[in-house]
Amino acid sequence: MFQSSWIIALIIFVVALGGLFFSEVPISITQDEVFAAIDDAIAETAVQVDETEVQQVVEKALKKLEDRQKRRLKFLASAYFVIWLIFILYALRLAKNQGELQKRLDRLAKNDE
Repeated sequence: MFQSSWIIALIIFVVALGGLFFSEVPISITQDEVFAAIDDAIAETAVQVDETEVQQVVEKALKKLEDRQKRRLKFLASAYFVIWLIFILYALRLAKNQGELQKRLDRLAKNDE
């Protein structure tokens, strides 16, 4: 019973982390926020600039930054997965060893009687 509950917990953990790993992470900035920031920056400069060209360049830069951030988050999720997997495997090993030691103690107690 004890080992089966550990296996169920491990499966739930893997499914939950897999959902996080393969899901779309909402880290994007809305287009309205980008346009507002561009308008503010253009208003603060004294130089004449083409607004549409600036918006296109900023949108490309934001897309690249968002892609990098998604990749970083996937590496972070992978690292957490590996750490928790090692911890769970270690805990399972300890549980197995404890079960074996308990059996040995029971045998010694029987032999002692």
